[in-house]
Amino acid sequence: MTQVDCSAYDYSCASSRMRGAYEAYPLHRPPGEISDTLSLDSDGGAAFRKRVLERLVAPAAPAAAPSRRWWLAATASDDGAVQISKDPEKTRRALEASRLTSLDDRLQAAVSSEGAVPGATVLAAPLSRRLAWTMMDKKYAHDMLFDVAHMARHVAGFEKLVVVALDQKTTRACAAGSISAAFAGAAQTSGVQAAGKMKGVSNALVEVVQGAKFKASLWFVQHNYDFVFFEADVWFTKSIDVLWSAAHRDVVTYQESRRAPLEDLDLYVAAHQNNPTSTNIGVYAARATDASREFFSGLLEEMRLKPHKHDQLLFHNLLTWHRMKPTQPVAKEWRDAPKIPKPQNPAAWAFIDNHMGVASTHPIITQDTAFVHTLGNMPLDSQEGKKIHAKELGGWHGLGTPPGTPSYYGPSAHDGRTKYLALDGSPLNGISLCERDGYHNGRIAKARVAVLLALAAYTGRVLLLPRIVVDYHQYLLWTFLDLESVGYGVEWRETNFPSNPRSWKNGTHAFGSTARVSLQKHSVGTMTSSGPRWAAFESTSPRRPGEMADVLASALKPHGDAELLLVDLAFADGRFVSELTNCRNEKECERRGVPWELVQLYRKLRWCGQTIDLDRFAAKSFQGWDCWGKGRPPGPPQ
Repeated sequence: MTQVDCSAYDYSCASSRMRGAYEAYPLHRPPGEISDTLSLDSDGGAAFRKRVLERLVAPAAPAAAPSRRWWLAATASDDGAVQISKDPEKTRRALEASRLTSLDDRLQAAVSSEGAVPGATVLAAPLSRRLAWTMMDKKYAHDMLFDVAHMARHVAGFEKLVVVALDQKTTRACAAGSISAAFAGAAQTSGVQAAGKMKGVSNALVEVVQGAKFKASLWFVQHNYDFVFFEADVWFTKSIDVLWSAAHRDVVTYQESRRAPLEDLDLYVAAHQNNPTSTNIGVYAARATDASREFFSGLLEEMRLKPHKHDQLLFHNLLTWHRMKPTQPVAKEWRDAPKIPKPQNPAAWAFIDNHMGVASTHPIITQDTAFVHTLGNMPLDSQEGKKIHAKELGGWHGLGTPPGTPSYYGPSAHDGRTKYLALDGSPLNGISLCERDGYHNGRIAKARVAVLLALAAYTGRVLLLPRIVVDYHQYLLWTFLDLESVGYGVEWRETNFPSNPRSWKNGTHAFGSTARVSLQKHSVGTMTSSGPRWAAFESTSPRRPGEMADVLASALKPHGDAELLLVDLAFADGRFVSELTNCRNEKECERRGVPWELVQLYRKLRWCGQTIDLDRFAAKSFQGWDCWGKGRPPGPPQ
């Protein structure tokens, strides 16, 4: 059993070697000294070509992931949602509710279907007993909807959950998956920031998100529902109720900073990790009181009066407004002071401890953290970056999945159907650009990624994204590979997937079984219990078409039962990369011994930057570095 517990944040990845749990391949022997000969599968090259072509190169690549297939079927139409649902009648009722005329009626239908009742919260468990709700559009929901729902119920511990869906696809997915939802389209939520503009962000999306967030907040308290709101990029690590038992203290004086018992608070609001008195509206809780009703009514009016201001700034300033005494003068230098009158019913509020509720662009999670909110440098941007950043940090859960599909993490992700592929060699699951072979050669990293994707497509395995090692630091692949260009032909997992205990098969083993194959220039090595076993293969001159594909197919075929397949790509050296990147047509590529399908795949991939950005190392990872949808071709052959 190969131990794969090295995190991308571990620069040397030496922890497994220090325990003797991982042995690198010895230098291979020349073919003349090897008695075994690799028997090439006559159909291997054809099978390899067909699978790679179908999954990765063809314009309409199939949706390989079961969860993706479920999503496409459920969201294509109302009929599709009903057909894939396990409770078709309930789905029909949910879809009918989504077509109600007003947002008020849709919210009422959602809370009614969830069984939530208005009235005073039971104080024994004041947060988990409250109605929890979040907002989603298709960018988040297509691979997070069930994860968020499962996390809210089974990690945070909420008893009632409602999703405010910002588009029809998310609404249909909720209906098909028996998740209570209220559709909030632009017609129901617009008009709040009609003149607001944010650089690089759709103004229509700003209107829908901000309008839905605060109009729904006001509706809940107006109808006597205590609630907890959390955004879709917030990840709970433990029960929400631990926040109730933690008193927020000033980080300098350690004095109490709240003015009322927590159970009497009208508003309980998250703060930023690097500033405990700076509001973060990714998470906030409210009691249905006259004060909270006045607060959210005033907030909507402030947004109307200040259409160019960020909603979080308005929220923060209004909190300050509610804490000021009626006779207290407004400082002249406070240019963002609210325009509405001071409140008649000032809200009692407090900040959530900024280390229990972590909100930051570079979040630091501790054993006390109850939730983490991955922030960006621009609102409503880089959803993919926020998701994969949370995955690398270990804050993302991936526990819940659509019906009939394997989980992202946990024992059910080791169901016999799901198998994995990772890069072997030194460093483990890493591409080194600081050693003799490939020193500072970014093209080697890009070419090996293309080979890995081709092997994953051929074997039908989930690819574990490799780390990149350059001199002093390690780098995450998603900061310079546009994963959107990979499409859904190959399913992938983040670099830290095997080092996250949540993903392990059991308490001691990350995977149930492992095979190791080394693909050299003239031989194939397999690691066995008695040591490495090498087999030579004979190359024809001139090379016959498909020869390399035959070798790859024949070498990998005996190891199809292993849950984790580790492949060492020793053959993909500087000369091979030159052949791959410079051949201009199918005939020329085949003459050089490179499958044309692999060349097509290499050219299909998109990248951010011509080489590795040395300022973006893993330990400082930030969702804003995400390359999703921003990449460019690797460049024409020279």
